[in-house]
Amino acid sequence: MKKTFITMSVFFILLGYNNCSNQGLESYVLSTAENSSTSPSDNNSSSTPADDDSPSSSSKGEININSVNQVSSNSFKILGSGFSLKKQHSAILYDHGSEALENGILNTYHKSLPDMHKIQRIDEDPNTLWHKPSLGSTDSVNTGMRISKSRPGRYPGDEAHYYAKGNNNFLGWPSAYGGFETNSNSKRVYTAFWIKLPFDLQNYYAIPADSAQTRFIQNGDEEYGEYIQIEGIKEPGRIIAHKNIGSIPEGWLFFEPPRVKGRPSMAGKKITGLTSGAEVTFPLNSSKSKFDGRGFLSPRGKYLRLWSSGDGNGYRYSIANLGVAGTGGTIWANTFEYNNLIPQQWNFMEVAIDLGDSELNRNPSLNVWINGKMYLQSGPEWVEGMKKAEATKTGDHGLTIALLGINDFMPVPFSLDLDDIYLDNSFHRVLLCNKAQLSEIRDKTGHCEVQKINLWNDSTIEFNLYLGALKSADKKFLYLFDENGNSNSNGFEIKDL
Repeated sequence: MKKTFITMSVFFILLGYNNCSNQGLESYVLSTAENSSTSPSDNNSSSTPADDDSPSSSSKGEININSVNQVSSNSFKILGSGFSLKKQHSAILYDHGSEALENGILNTYHKSLPDMHKIQRIDEDPNTLWHKPSLGSTDSVNTGMRISKSRPGRYPGDEAHYYAKGNNNFLGWPSAYGGFETNSNSKRVYTAFWIKLPFDLQNYYAIPADSAQTRFIQNGDEEYGEYIQIEGIKEPGRIIAHKNIGSIPEGWLFFEPPRVKGRPSMAGKKITGLTSGAEVTFPLNSSKSKFDGRGFLSPRGKYLRLWSSGDGNGYRYSIANLGVAGTGGTIWANTFEYNNLIPQQWNFMEVAIDLGDSELNRNPSLNVWINGKMYLQSGPEWVEGMKKAEATKTGDHGLTIALLGINDFMPVPFSLDLDDIYLDNSFHRVLLCNKAQLSEIRDKTGHCEVQKINLWNDSTIEFNLYLGALKSADKKFLYLFDENGNSNSNGFEIKDL
């Protein structure tokens, strides 16, 4: 039965630049510095992504949604104007773990894999979806990225997702985008994914423990241990884990201090277990030799690396726990309102990067959102840095996922759940959300799922519905993003989903 949702005119808002400053940065260090016209009859099954940088006559107009028609049990058609043009209708990759859409073509290879199968590199598995995932380690610290069909998923019925345990586990270089050399010279990339970590990657420390058989109480992998009291700080912290690593005989104690504004220095302060009574003193100085030197280790770790070339000579960006480093300079997260991945729950991260185009007089830009709210955004200094770097960069390949997961020497007690990885060389996308205003989503109060695009032109979009973790009782609203990342500020409601 067809359903039609009729007549609404919505105006776009530009998710553009905020003039931010990098002054007054804390003394933290990042983990590793580092459209032709389309019609309903167009073929959408190309294995080679089309570039999506050409200007559109409607890119500065308003987005008008006239109706949304249900054309089958799971397929919808949006009619209107001002959607702009998208050369390749589908995204490059939408990886759900159990199956994936690669340039619009369904790949069910993972359905045949057993639970906890380790993802292999292209030289070991010619069917792999990822050319260069991490290999894991022989010392059992790192498991490598695996397909989990037994761990709880994001929502009931979620068949599979990626899982790993340890400090260095990631996916990289998706086959759908050409592996190590992308099949595109697009200057834009948008990627989104759901990620869950057991602890706060922005707010954890490691110090030499009280003893090799610590008296502080732990509660097993991926669980917090006992509460702790840090001298001079009223609020309690939590033990994460004790690990016998490095050359320090007593091993290392990982813990989270409380998140309080203006937290005093912990240097030289006593830390006491509130249940065990165990005691240890926070060192006065940082370790100069990672886990082989005495001192404290501060929060560090990266989630995502986007590169344009496998040899590292192109554009490079590392999205980390404290900001982004790479071409154009560093953007620190503490220059924005506090935002982070909430431990022990699924978090939605989005990244949109435009390398800029001097011929089109288009400035570079970078935006990162966590659960809808801004985490990082480029400012004038970064834009100028990008313009200066442009002349030194070689190659004509688009940005791709070189690393997605968790990567650094320090987060040894961490694990990682990863699901619904979306990658495109265009800012075009459709989100289905449970809030009527985009401003509510940007206030971190909503929930959105990226939809599966089958067709996109200036007046028609067709997509397959993907509810993900949206609840049946939720009201549901569509948001369209055009080639420049402009979107309707008022969602278009689809009823009875």
